[in-house]
Amino acid sequence: MIGAESAPSGPIWVQTLMTTVAVLGGTGGIAAVATVVTQRRKFKADTADVLTDTALTLIDPLRARVADLEAETARARQQAIAANSEISELRAAVHEMTMVIRRWRSAILTPDVTIEELRRIVASSDPSVHRDHHT
Repeated sequence: MIGAESAPSGPIWVQTLMTTVAVLGGTGGIAAVATVVTQRRKFKADTADVLTDTALTLIDPLRARVADLEAETARARQQAIAANSEISELRAAVHEMTMVIRRWRSAILTPDVTIEELRRIVASSDPSVHRDHHT
């Protein structure tokens, strides 16, 4: 009876069914784990592809905009250089004209100056007046 006591209770077909379910369930569990692991790798790869595509989609317009801004900056720098050069020329011309006006004022305010002397001073100060006067 020792053998009878060690045998599980219940019909043998129930034990066989439970063993089969456990084995299939275990196999299904392993298959499920394997599926999850492979799908996880695929998901990571798909995620990386989506992120790469998104980054490239965003980067291309930004690169184009940066190129446009660099070109605009270069044009603005050229304009600033030209403007500074023109300002320097205008300052020199203003300084020159200020000196001419001061000489003329000084000559005009001289008590014994004659009209002929003033004409000579004006003609010598401005070459265009001198040429127009003799033409």
